[in-house]
Amino acid sequence: MQNFIAKSPSSIKVYNVVKAAAKLPVNILILGEAGTGKETLVSSLFDKIPHYSVAQMPDKLESEAVFVRDFENVQDVIAFMRRFKGVRIIAAATDERAIYEEYFPIIVTIPPLRERPEDVEALKKAYIKKAREEFELETFDEEFAVDLSKNAISLKRSVYERALFATMDDEKMMQMLEEFLEPHIEEGYKALLRFFEIPLLRAAKKRFRSALAMSKALQLNRATLTTKLKRYGFKE
Repeated sequence: MQNFIAKSPSSIKVYNVVKAAAKLPVNILILGEAGTGKETLVSSLFDKIPHYSVAQMPDKLESEAVFVRDFENVQDVIAFMRRFKGVRIIAAATDERAIYEEYFPIIVTIPPLRERPEDVEALKKAYIKKAREEFELETFDEEFAVDLSKNAISLKRSVYERALFATMDDEKMMQMLEEFLEPHIEEGYKALLRFFEIPLLRAAKKRFRSALAMSKALQLNRATLTTKLKRYGFKE
């Protein structure tokens, strides 16, 4: 059973509402962006309930209750609910429609992670712990920004990318770049320089506060550095 992490006030409220509603014989709809934890919440509170996507729904259901993970893909809600009349529907959707209110007495919305900072921190720690175990990392720098564009999906990817880089030595890093660059070779040497120069300049900007300090560290004269910063859209 998966555990739904609820540390922020909004996610705690959603968890408690769904937990209470789970004891009632009613349909429940959970709204929210992709990666906000809708299916994980259901897995935490509804043990062994069958999970389906809309495309996988069988003609007849043997279970008294099912979870539908992508209810937004139901084209005709009325026909769908009539088809499975008598079955308790626990559903998740990324959209909102007025018709939902007719068939779901309980509707809750899980806010995106960007509005749940306490959950972000807890999820980040949980993913770091798992990544350290899976990659067998003795040390792991936990101070880094995570991508929340797709909520937990992109957050987890951020952590695992960081863990992957932590396992790489110079040879592995160059091999990865080689495999990445090979399909782009015909673009030419000058065009491909951006894959080296842009991350180098980004790293220098993070480390140093001024262009002067950057130029000294990179051993570039100030004019050359300024030209490169302008070329790639950096603000000096």
